[in-house]
Amino acid sequence: MKPPGTVVRHDQHEYLLLEAGFSADTRSLIVMARPADPRFPAPEGQQPLTWGSQGHWVPVARWTPEELQIPIEAHVQHAELLRTLIEAHVARAATPVAVAWTLRDARGFVGSLQGALPMGVAAVCHDTRQGAEAAAQDAEVVAVDNLAMFFTALVREGYAGLMWNATQPVFFCVDESGDLRFLRVSSVGPSSVELEVLDESGAWETYEGADELEFIDNAEACDRRLTERLGLLPVIDWPQDNCLWSLGPSLGVPAVVLPEGAAESDTPRLQRHDGSLFGEASRDGGEGGGQPHAVLFTDEAAAQAFRAELAPEMTIFPVRDLPRFLVADELAGHFAALNPGAHRAATGVFWSDGERVVLDSFSGFWKYEAGQFERLE
Repeated sequence: MKPPGTVVRHDQHEYLLLEAGFSADTRSLIVMARPADPRFPAPEGQQPLTWGSQGHWVPVARWTPEELQIPIEAHVQHAELLRTLIEAHVARAATPVAVAWTLRDARGFVGSLQGALPMGVAAVCHDTRQGAEAAAQDAEVVAVDNLAMFFTALVREGYAGLMWNATQPVFFCVDESGDLRFLRVSSVGPSSVELEVLDESGAWETYEGADELEFIDNAEACDRRLTERLGLLPVIDWPQDNCLWSLGPSLGVPAVVLPEGAAESDTPRLQRHDGSLFGEASRDGGEGGGQPHAVLFTDEAAAQAFRAELAPEMTIFPVRDLPRFLVADELAGHFAALNPGAHRAATGVFWSDGERVVLDSFSGFWKYEAGQFERLE
């Protein structure tokens, strides 16, 4: 989503001024010139930017109340012209009005782990200051006057989305042009939801599917934010007794998730170690994707729920010796997905090379031995 900028004319040339920042203390302006403007030639090899219906432009300068940045040396001689354009724009522009409020502490924007946004930390946003203050505890309440800019900042900082008024998840997406879009989901009944997208004016409008949206792939940044928020730990909710849970056709015999008919469908199916199928699993139900893998759970109730939904005829059994489990004949060449379908902070992939057990999780690689994790650099 490219919010429209303000086009101004000066000495027969056009300039585009884009408001950036999402609050009073982050406000900035981007100044762009037309590619044919002789005063602001683009560096050799740099292609002009296309800014929606406003055409092609070359970035020239970035202004904040503290400084004017002109990155290209050939443009510096026209700094006074740029200051004139900026001062005139700031003088006539209306003072931004807060439209939402968020929370910030020493580690960044306050966030939480939400099942609806399982890839990382979900920021918070309220449509009233009172709502934000009620949830603030020791955090600072920050006024937001540009939702699109705020959401874009969250994407850059590795947030997986946000919760609006603590009840409505907002997903970060891209459209067919590769532009960021923001999708809000509201429950309107026991089995129905309302979808809204943020439009260029900053208002929420009903989303009816005319524009194809995809969730952004921001996994690495989300993992960094998770680690910063939670600390350097392998996974959350690891059982104190180190007892995990799995399922299979009989006690101690693990089942394997295999993609069935991969040429026609990407839907994985659970398959017994002897090759006979049982049940189905959703594609996002495990870390393994389309690769063969066993399943492990840190909580027996989660294993019970998985079995009830996907494989009621399977047997749940405890796994007290993880290294032995991972080298079982049924898992030869395979790995085990931890807590499939859970929040990213609770999931991971275990495998063994016969000598050591390794966990790949949001915080990197860990060696597991005798009930202890040691981080691998």
